[in-house]
Amino acid sequence: MKKRIFITGESGTIPTAIQWQARYYDQNFEVMNCQLDDKHNLKPLKTHQSFSIREPEINFLDRDLLFKEITPTFWKEVDVIIHSGAFVGTDFCQLDPQGTIQTNIEGTKNVVDLCNKYDIDLVYFSTTAIFDPKDYSMNRVMTEQTKIDPQTLYGITKYAGEQIVQKLCKTKKMIIRPVFGFGDYPDDLHSALTKIIYALYYNYYVEPTKIDILLDKQITKSYIRVENIAKIVLGLIKYDTWFETFNVGESYHNSLNWFELFKKIKFQYSKFIDDEKFLNSISDENKSIKFFPNEDYLHYHNMCDVKLRTTKLSTDMIDDYIDIDEGIFKTCKSVINNINKKPYWI
Repeated sequence: MKKRIFITGESGTIPTAIQWQARYYDQNFEVMNCQLDDKHNLKPLKTHQSFSIREPEINFLDRDLLFKEITPTFWKEVDVIIHSGAFVGTDFCQLDPQGTIQTNIEGTKNVVDLCNKYDIDLVYFSTTAIFDPKDYSMNRVMTEQTKIDPQTLYGITKYAGEQIVQKLCKTKKMIIRPVFGFGDYPDDLHSALTKIIYALYYNYYVEPTKIDILLDKQITKSYIRVENIAKIVLGLIKYDTWFETFNVGESYHNSLNWFELFKKIKFQYSKFIDDEKFLNSISDENKSIKFFPNEDYLHYHNMCDVKLRTTKLSTDMIDDYIDIDEGIFKTCKSVINNINKKPYWI
């Protein structure tokens, strides 16, 4: 029997990947509020639009909508809520502190209340930005036991959400902390990797622009395609790994610095574009992209995947794994096809 899932923030990067995976590749699940169809007639209720270039979503901040307009009959059919809807990213959350607090804390409490009322299991998406940057380094990678001490509003509010889930949710629950997921544009609006891939093309072919990247280009990061995250999360649900917390991402063995990433971006763009001048502009010296190494508070933010390995769901164990090269290829293609859809940061 299929597990029936409801996803908050359903037009986001990871939720979109989960919906594609559940609809086309994994027959164990049905997404009740899927953006790819309207089987349960929820489209008229999808009035919240997080970004103008994304599809509208269910507003999980609206308690009347959740508890009155969406009927008990519907909720009684839902087995699992994946609560992914949130304000994400350090820079984005700084732009709207009030919205961040309301969405990431009050919104999570609404979802927990919903789960308690209708006996729905909960998967809560948190972030590894809750960890204390002093408790990991180039020689000491992150684990689920890394000390928690968030340094930003983003991390603080997401950890508050974790506490709400752990202390107040009375049903089965699981906490997922994704690490540097990236995907196709415009589903992915936040990851530094997708921002840079977009900005390189936009700056050369549309109009000059500049973006700030709050990272040190010499420090390695482990980027993972969101399709891989989706497969892992659905696998964790399928295998009933409840009452656990998982960091989900690439192993630190696969981390790359930005000099290496720019080379990969250049190579993947060369598969679409035969323009030597453009390709030569793809480097860490590109003037449209400014790195701020002193702002990279996460520094060597790379994870050990030992706990995922115990579930047989580490990235090298899942089917149809998308590696960094194929992932960058897909993102380059999506940028070319959607360059007219302008992101919030330009």
